[in-house]
Amino acid sequence: MSKFIASLMLTISCTASASSGMNVTGVTATDEYYKGIDMSAKDDELKQSLQKLISQRTTVSYDKAWDAFDVIDQYLPVAPGRSACPSGTIADIYSTTCWTSQKELGGECGTYKKEGDCFNREHSWPKSWWGGFSKGAGAQSDLFELYPSDGYVNGLRGNLPFGNVKAGTERYTSTNGCVIGECSDDTGDYTGECFEVADYMKGDLSRTYFYLSTMFDGVWECCDEPAVSEAKIKSWEEVILRSWHAKDPVDSMELKRNDIIFEQFQHNRNPFIDHPEWVDQISDF
Repeated sequence: MSKFIASLMLTISCTASASSGMNVTGVTATDEYYKGIDMSAKDDELKQSLQKLISQRTTVSYDKAWDAFDVIDQYLPVAPGRSACPSGTIADIYSTTCWTSQKELGGECGTYKKEGDCFNREHSWPKSWWGGFSKGAGAQSDLFELYPSDGYVNGLRGNLPFGNVKAGTERYTSTNGCVIGECSDDTGDYTGECFEVADYMKGDLSRTYFYLSTMFDGVWECCDEPAVSEAKIKSWEEVILRSWHAKDPVDSMELKRNDIIFEQFQHNRNPFIDHPEWVDQISDF
């Protein structure tokens, strides 16, 4: 092989590696982030090492979340069969509405009477479950916890736990398929209403809960709620979230959103997006 051809092949190889986020050794930026984690670790060993890693983050202010939404939530999916959101708008996790920046509309959602009136910053793990806004230890503005959500549907959800809804008991179904109704029998001792998110968002929100439980284990000192106790997910809820995680696997948009939160805002990652197999390596969240 001539020196020219060898040099050309090396150039092509390096260019391909750069375009895929790899360096010349084949190590990606994501691999580098997890270099201190034992990939085969399980249970508390894995959870504690991940907590130490992801807790090294930049805290984004609650006001800054509006700016972040305009960037990261371009990578939220829309309901299957619906058109993609127009450029410059973002998707909603509880409806099919595509929203323009809330900053120009005065910030937090105000008066609403129906879906599509306005949106707000949804704490997918309700903030009252950790004792209120000031007790979140950073969760109140964590971009893996916050999502844009239709104010009307968010108001209907309130603090209802996520869960599967029993067929025939639905009292509200949103435009993207979220359902409020009587919890199905897989909730064990808990009886009451559940909020079942749309199928295409079930995995995303499950992985949010696994991230939060890992991040704030031993940090939150409140509260005992139907679905959680402090940062622990109760067993009935965990069974449901694990099933949602399996049925709605990580896709390219979820990976991209994870990348942008890491690169441009918080400088930490949701490990259960990068390594969904770690959910099975931790037996108890």
